[in-house]
Amino acid sequence: MSKRTEQVAELLRSTINQIIIKDFEAPKGTLVSVSEVTVAPDLKNATALVSIIPNNKIGSALEAIKKFTGHVQRELGSHISIKITPRINFELDERDLKYKAIDEALKN
Repeated sequence: MSKRTEQVAELLRSTINQIIIKDFEAPKGTLVSVSEVTVAPDLKNATALVSIIPNNKIGSALEAIKKFTGHVQRELGSHISIKITPRINFELDERDLKYKAIDEALKN
């Protein structure tokens, strides 16, 4: 990843988290945050990995954040100043789930 795409990815991660904190209504008792953003080399598309706590709310929270994508796109357009605002795609960050599964397996 180039320095430019890394900078854009970090700017997007930070800005999307601010938008989520300010405007997103997560299902009750759920915490949603963007853990990482990857940006395509042409800066037209980006994938935002979201962490959702607790695990039993993942389905409803992921569905809600995907419905929230249009709002995020509009807000990004007005908050960041780059030629093209990347199209955001939200996906579940499954690393935490994998780490927990490994940890449980090692304990047993």
